[in-house]
Amino acid sequence: MRSIKQAGVLRIAADLSYPPLAFREGQVPRGFEVDLAALLASSLGVRLEVRDTPLALLAQGLAGADMVIGLPQTAAPQGLASEPFYTMTQAILWRAGAAPPGVPPLRHVRVAVQAKSVGETVAEQMGAGPILLTYRPGEALAIVSRGEAQAAVADLPLVVEYQRTHRHLNATMGPWAPTPLVVLVRADAPDLLAFTSAAIGELKQNGGLAQLRQRWHL
Repeated sequence: MRSIKQAGVLRIAADLSYPPLAFREGQVPRGFEVDLAALLASSLGVRLEVRDTPLALLAQGLAGADMVIGLPQTAAPQGLASEPFYTMTQAILWRAGAAPPGVPPLRHVRVAVQAKSVGETVAEQMGAGPILLTYRPGEALAIVSRGEAQAAVADLPLVVEYQRTHRHLNATMGPWAPTPLVVLVRADAPDLLAFTSAAIGELKQNGGLAQLRQRWHL
């Protein structure tokens, strides 16, 4: 953590294709996870630098950053994981008229998912096939919108945001276990981990995290 203060910058890696969690507004990083990172940087007295890094690369490690915000707690790249700051659930985005009633089965359904995501795991567990892998999560949703797949499995906030501007699509939730999201810090920075977990705990107690969720409709 001393090196961060000496450099005057906290470098985080985030996939900026995840509205409303992390995305670009023009050239400016925005979103729930970006706001959380900004609070951490402010507490350290340094500026924030956000490195746009696809999830497929984040799942392999920190990509040269000080921390990654928003990885599933079950992910195990090299690094130290904080206590969870948000619990993510999954949803299915369906092409109009494709969603069956009740709990949606995916067996033998052509499904688009982002590679290395929880959505990919869910699709595999539910026997989907064929599965179309994409690099960015928005690409999986766009494939459904274009009619090239019957459905996509992705994080609920992303699906809700996409459906808001694509009214011809439908969304359903499934019976999958929620996935806690954590902050991953460098393995050689236990002091940064302790600071991050303490900061998240304080934000939970003082309502700061609840305010961020409300701001981003989570």
